[in-house]
Amino acid sequence: MLRKLSLVLLLFVAFAAVAAELEVGAKAPAFALTNAVDGKQVAFTPADGKLKVVVFTCNQCPYAKAFEGRLVSLGSDYAKKGVAFYAIDPNDDNQYAIESMDNMRSRAKDHGYPYPYLKDADSKVATAYGARVTPHVFVVDGKGVIRYRGYVDDSAKPEERTHTGLADALDSLIGNHDIKVNATKAFGCSIKWKA
Repeated sequence: MLRKLSLVLLLFVAFAAVAAELEVGAKAPAFALTNAVDGKQVAFTPADGKLKVVVFTCNQCPYAKAFEGRLVSLGSDYAKKGVAFYAIDPNDDNQYAIESMDNMRSRAKDHGYPYPYLKDADSKVATAYGARVTPHVFVVDGKGVIRYRGYVDDSAKPEERTHTGLADALDSLIGNHDIKVNATKAFGCSIKWKA
């Protein structure tokens, strides 16, 4: 029995790790997750008429840390334009204590997150989106359709970036223009799937 259970768990983890990344044009999955900052449930309703950014991130990844300041700045700037940001930590806090709700709360407060920092405790939301790494960004329009997915920028070093993927996508959508590059390859640390 234990061997069968181990095999089922192994298959689940393997499935989660290879779940298809949602394509641009796909409907974004709804979710309700706990905000580490205040302990309240936050519901994400894809077709709520608002432009939204869902970003999978975490506490430990050097890439997530490198993009953190930019995401905080973008979250603040674009909130003034009606864009809602949702940061989600899908990493297994049983294996990696740094990903606990307490550590998430501290990080969000220390770095002034202007958006909720949500715990995907069973990694199901990351699996539903097909997120691969931290950070991994999905822009969702008011009809609940994914309009951009991929990286924040094409370099973790601001002085080396040549394409500001997320900002370009948001500016295009706010201006009612087509997004020139609507899918990029997200890069960062692999998600630490719930075991």
